Formats: sequence, C-alpha cells, structure tokens
Amino acid sequence: MSIRSRFKKPGRRQRSSASLEALLGVIDLPTPFDIQVLCDRIAAQRERPIYLHPTEGISGTEAPCGSWLATDVGDHIFYEAATSPLHQTHIILHELSHMLLGHSSVLGAAATAAGGVFGSDIDPKTIQSMLGRASYTNTDEQDAERLASLIADRVSLAPSTATVGNHSVLRRLNAALRAE
Repeated sequence: MSIRSRFKKPGRRQRSSASLEALLGVIDLPTPFDIQVLCDRIAAQRERPIYLHPTEGISGTEAPCGSWLATDVGDHIFYEAATSPLHQTHIILHELSHMLLGHSSVLGAAATAAGGVFGSDIDPKTIQSMLGRASYTNTDEQDAERLASLIADRVSLAPSTATVGNHSVLRRLNAALRAE
C-alpha cells in the first residue's frame, strides 16, 4: 500500500501511536540516514518532487521555523538556515510528516503571498497549499511532531545517553526532549 493512499485525509482527532507506528513501518528509511535521500524516496512514492530551501530568518517567536508549500507540480520545504544541522533535519522531518499524514491547509491570499515571503522563485499563482508551524496547539501539528520524533528515533538522530554522559543538566534536557 502506498504512503499516499494509506493516510490520505487529516483527522480532527489525534492519531494513535499505533497508527503512527504503522505509517513509520511503510516509510523506506535510508541507512545510513540522509535527509535528502529520504526526501527523494518520499517524492518518488508521492509522485511529486520535493525541494528543500534553507532560508535565513524565518524563525522567531510567532514565525514558523519551517514551512511546507505545495504547488501544482511539487512540494517545497523551507527551513531555518541559521540553526544546527540536527534542528534543520528535524524541521524537515516535521514538514515531511505533514505530507505523509495527508495534512493540507489552503490559505488563499496568505499562501499566494508566501512565494515572495521566502524569497523563492515559486510563482505565487501555482501555490495550492501552505503549512507553517509556530505552535503545537492543533492535532495536525502534534501528530506531525510525533511522527517526526518517531522517525528521528528510528534513525538514531537524537543524542544517546552515552553522548550525554554524566552531566545532570544534559540528562534532564535529553529526557525532556524524548518525552511524548
């Protein structure tokens, strides 16, 4: 069963852990992990190209640190360039998770204006949908974050306890970041 047909429609209720694990089971994760290879595999399954755009200054208190823009011919993921590579990967995983879960949000004029906001060469007339996160208050955002975290865990992106060592502050931060 393809990724596209398995989880086509977003739901109002939060997805179960079993549902997210089932989706994770059909994602072809590259070994060793490479975010571009994962994007290429998902693009092939969805039959739509995925373009990654590192973008300076898109994060802030009320601004998303990542955004997914769907056009009539492909998907564009914008992510904060001025952050760590690990955070960039997680942002991309979050936006990919929106795609995998079938989320969409047509924002009309806001989506049309987005082509210029990110400084890209995307024709605003081709934008079909745009998602950007600034908070995790709705179930779609929570589900995308949970799936992104499951993928990160599966490919061992999160720092291990051995890396954290005996530093109590780092152990507490690591535990807090791993909590659901």
